[in-house]
Amino acid sequence: MTRIASKKIIIAASGTGGHIYPGISLAREFERNGYDVTFFIGNNETSVKILTDSGLKYIAFNMSGMPRKFSFAFIKFLFKLAKAFLKSFCEIKKINPDIVIGTGGYISVPAIAAAGILGRKTYIHEQNAIPGAANKLLAKIADKVFVSFKDSVKYFKNKNVIVSGYPVRRDIVNVSKDEALKNLNAQKDIYTVLVFGGSLGAVKLNETAFDALDKFSLKEKIQVFHITGSKNFALISEKAKNKKNYFVFEYMHNIADAYAVSDIVICRSGAGAVFELKALNKPAVLVPYPFATDNHQFFNAKEIEKPRFAEVIEEKNLNAQSLLSAIEQIKSSKSYPVESKSLQLPQETIFKEIINV
Repeated sequence: MTRIASKKIIIAASGTGGHIYPGISLAREFERNGYDVTFFIGNNETSVKILTDSGLKYIAFNMSGMPRKFSFAFIKFLFKLAKAFLKSFCEIKKINPDIVIGTGGYISVPAIAAAGILGRKTYIHEQNAIPGAANKLLAKIADKVFVSFKDSVKYFKNKNVIVSGYPVRRDIVNVSKDEALKNLNAQKDIYTVLVFGGSLGAVKLNETAFDALDKFSLKEKIQVFHITGSKNFALISEKAKNKKNYFVFEYMHNIADAYAVSDIVICRSGAGAVFELKALNKPAVLVPYPFATDNHQFFNAKEIEKPRFAEVIEEKNLNAQSLLSAIEQIKSSKSYPVESKSLQLPQETIFKEIINV
């Protein structure tokens, strides 16, 4: 008996915001086209908060990442994986989606596996230049693989692989500079720097950025929007309290405004940040997180360093002088960046590829 199309999809994403935010961008695109979306996520504080704030439906799974070594924790992981597979199987039967999409993280494995057994169309999206373990495994059974970087194709041999780019948030690309200046009460004709290091922050990046920009402000009139994360907020706030035009935030809900007013960005090189910078044509100094799996942030950064979108400084080489030199190099050069904005967002490409199958 032929199953009637339901216009329902499930998106499986877990771990960090780096997997969840592109899933949300995809979800919004499917919602715009009349689809009902449910997320499968890990039952951790970060995932639950992001999905709760988004207003999207979700089902949380009691599962964590795979231990790298064989141990009791690994046996416990296998038990949780089996339970997650059974729960995925039951929930997919109940929701009855046409499509299941995995955007990375441990929960994608049982979700895509169960969906495949149940005869649903399955897709995965890889955000980083170096694919994660879950997506390498799932590529063997998924109907189609979407990747953010062209060089990632080589990791998925003999598969239907499409270079789609990274699904960036629409609110990031739709903010006008004049509107953002009003929202932030920012000065208009002044060189503006945006600094951020992730939700928890990056201690060395935060402190070095402050020191470098303190020196830079002696040469140039600047304003700074510095998003520190929770760990460094008190310290950087104290350092900046007597600095003119230096605004410190623990977290910024309207980062789209900060992007819009900035002339340069200093940040890590997670795939989300890299593709937001590309979508906005923002030059940047990227400091890859040195402990990322397979050093993928370094390779993400190198992908946009090549076309002169960014200067890349490894954390071991990061100091106030090296950062200051990179900032001055970008400010004095007319070749950052060289690409123009795409007329079609990656999530639109992915949506069209999926529904036209």
